[in-house]
Amino acid sequence: MTSLDRVIPTPALVETDEIDLAATPSRVWELVRHGNLGESPLVHALFAMRTLPERIALRKVPQLTLCIDDMKSSTERPGFQVLAEEEGREVVIGAIGKAWHLEIPFVHLRDAEEFRTFREPGFVKVAWSLRVTPLGDSDTRLFLEVRVDATDPDSWSKFRRYFALIGPGSHFIRRSLLATLSRRLGTPESHEETRALPGDTFLPDATEQITQGITIAATPAAIWPWLVQMGCRRGGFYSIDALDNDLVRSAREVHRELQDLAVGEVLPATPDGEDGFEVLAIDRDRALVLGGLYDADAKRQRAFSAARPEHYWHATWAFVLEALDERSTRLHVRGRAAFPRTGRFHAEWIRPVHNLMQSAQLRHLAARVEGRLPKDDWRDVLEGIGGASIMAAAFLTPFMRGERNHWGLVPELVDRAYPGDDIVASPRWSWTHGVEIDAPAEEVWPWVAQLGADRGGFYSYQWLENVAGCGVRNAESIHSDWAIHTGDTLRLHPKMPALEIAALERGRFFVAHTPMDANAQREGKPWADATWLFFLEPIGDRRSRLISRYRCATSDDIATRLSFGAAVMEPVGFAMDRRMLLGVKGRVEGAAAKRRSSRSFARRSGASRVSAKQRG
Repeated sequence: MTSLDRVIPTPALVETDEIDLAATPSRVWELVRHGNLGESPLVHALFAMRTLPERIALRKVPQLTLCIDDMKSSTERPGFQVLAEEEGREVVIGAIGKAWHLEIPFVHLRDAEEFRTFREPGFVKVAWSLRVTPLGDSDTRLFLEVRVDATDPDSWSKFRRYFALIGPGSHFIRRSLLATLSRRLGTPESHEETRALPGDTFLPDATEQITQGITIAATPAAIWPWLVQMGCRRGGFYSIDALDNDLVRSAREVHRELQDLAVGEVLPATPDGEDGFEVLAIDRDRALVLGGLYDADAKRQRAFSAARPEHYWHATWAFVLEALDERSTRLHVRGRAAFPRTGRFHAEWIRPVHNLMQSAQLRHLAARVEGRLPKDDWRDVLEGIGGASIMAAAFLTPFMRGERNHWGLVPELVDRAYPGDDIVASPRWSWTHGVEIDAPAEEVWPWVAQLGADRGGFYSYQWLENVAGCGVRNAESIHSDWAIHTGDTLRLHPKMPALEIAALERGRFFVAHTPMDANAQREGKPWADATWLFFLEPIGDRRSRLISRYRCATSDDIATRLSFGAAVMEPVGFAMDRRMLLGVKGRVEGAAAKRRSSRSFARRSGASRVSAKQRG
């Protein structure tokens, strides 16, 4: 609870302004508590307009000074006064009067308690506070809050009419006051380029420097995992993927397998090749400093600490997290570069490109951390349009249904008995699709086990599923806490009943079942009974096969046969199921390829650094 809360706890009107200042809390406090807050010419002009009647009447108007030290009320001259103060943190000023009068009749008060308990009809209570809170390591956030209450409904009605007229001016004065402080002290953003940051010492002779930043509504610990997984063939750079990630979408979730990072490792900078960003320093939840020394003549990277060749580009890229308060963090990103005179032209054209890419990276990273990233992007929409085209083609070719029903499998694999077949022993129609995956079954199963609209999605045409209201985001990595267990359910849509897990053998298969309404069947009413099997089997030591088998039986009435029958369900099911199987295959094989590439890149980059040290 603030001091203002205690002075006027149930206000009828509250208005709050705030500003971030590049100064310590003690300096800001000294300025706002004991300095003149009315230095703005615009504030003086508005005050002159407010006192125009007195000036016309040739009355003496005191010179405007907004100094809290001068705000003292007495029986002879009642007015605003300090009601409460928490040294170095908050001061509350207040008065009671009839604000709608040209010459406001104030009431003198002994203390804050008399202000709080005052109940005489015909008055309004006005209180405002200046509150100072630390912001990060060396900055300050200043809050200016105004509260108003009335002692009776009639007084409140009069004040509302009065405030409708002067309210905009009041707000303008407060903003002008804060703007004056901003011009005098500067903002954290205005000082971002000049402040010292971790990583500066790695390149003391830098000739170029660019610093950008963004405030993210999250703690440093929540932002850090997104930083350490950066890199091509890793989580991407969250910038413009067409320019820096070979059109591969940057990660939309934290990948646990990419969280281990050590000084000396090299994060790939391109989709292929050995060049990258060498990890120079790691201060967990605080700073990640990357760098590189590039030989312009040999067109290759050297170890950062190696001797500079004749034509070089020596650069650092620092990501620094500064906790502002319990809920927000300032991410400072600084690029520094040293180069010979011959590199000046390159530096001039790379600056706007860097600014563009860096700005995009900060925006996109903040959206990811804060959970504001749209579920679907343009890639999802394009894929969805392709999926809709496959559905349309399937609708128009019912004569090919038999061939589609065993997509990816030879007939003998389709004709085998599988777990769950006995649940729907005589299906009206079914499909059995399959895909072979270049990975052992134990690497595939975790992806299968997290299927579901409330888990990892279905790895299919996400945009189409979301158009239908599923609200899914297909997982990019394995989440062990999403793994399906006996007694769980498989949810296809938030508004549809979930399927029961009728059978499960971990690492091998599970069967989801939409149980038939036995009473409806006995009474001759419409019914449907369906199972969906996900079956995984090894093919040798390093390969496996994933099979999706759907079986459906229905009553004979036309409505049920149209709703659950092959004419409508099969074209949709074929397109979505095929894409799901390919989605699992792509994720499993892609994860394996990233692991191999990471190990290979680490070996090559390590060898390059050793070689460079030997040459040095």
